[in-house]
This record gives sequence, C-alpha cells and structure tokens, in this order.
Amino acid sequence: MRNLSKWTALFLACSTSPLLADGHAGLWNMVGLANAPSTMAMIEGTTGSIMMASSTDLWDWSAAPEGFPSLVTAECTQSVALTTNGQPVGGVGVCSMMDPDGDLAIYFGEITPDMEYIGSLTAGSGKYEPYVGQKFIGTVTGMLSTGQQMYHVVPAD
Repeated sequence: MRNLSKWTALFLACSTSPLLADGHAGLWNMVGLANAPSTMAMIEGTTGSIMMASSTDLWDWSAAPEGFPSLVTAECTQSVALTTNGQPVGGVGVCSMMDPDGDLAIYFGEITPDMEYIGSLTAGSGKYEPYVGQKFIGTVTGMLSTGQQMYHVVPAD
C-alpha cells in the first residue's frame, strides 16, 4: 500500500459536490468535509494499483439559495489508478445524497492526475432535476493525517 496516506487525500478530494442556484445554469461555491474513509482497499498489479475508498461527507451549503438545505451529507466512493510509484493516473468518483426534503442527487466525476475532481450532477429529483448536467471543479484545501480533509467546489466555466 505505497503512499496510502498521501493518496487518501486524492480519494477524499473526489467527494466533492455542488448544487445549483435559483434555476439558473450556475452553481454556488460550497465547502465539504471528507471524513476518514469508512472503507479502503488496494488492488496491486505489476504496472500499477487501484485504490478504492468510501466515505460519508458533510457539505456546507450556507450560500445555497432559498429552498435548498444549508447542510447535507453524502455517501461518496472513488476508484483511482496509481503508478507503481504511487502517483495518480486518474480515476472516477460518485457521490449520492438525499436531502431532508427527500429530493436526491447523484454526482459523477473524473479524478485528474493533479488531484482535481471535475464532475457534474448526473441525476436528480425534485429541486435538483432541472440542473442535471451542470459542471463543477473540486479541490482539497487542507488535510489531516487521519485522512479527513476540507475541500472547496466552484462552478466550472
């Protein structure tokens, strides 16, 4: 499990997800807290490895428009390919959430070698449904040795 703690950050960075504002084709900035992974596994090959992780994240939507919750949780899973030296090659992540009103959203994205998460809302019901297809970029802003971290999500241009 080469560079496991270093690349835990990559998995948790994937746990990002925004919501969309006021029926416009735009997103608002949000902050997330990725808890330490609840599950983590590594598949080691001869030319690289695949790291798989899951976590329950807390999303601060205090800047959300009226009608959206200001705080939600999401279940996030990621798979990232690593070189034999433990460097990320790329990967994918999915976050699924249901808000207190019973509306749901599923986010999917690509994990880049630069540890960015470039994604979009891929499915949603209720207030999220009109925004399916909206895009965002997530980046890690700080990490603890436990794997917990803060991340920030902004609209993609």
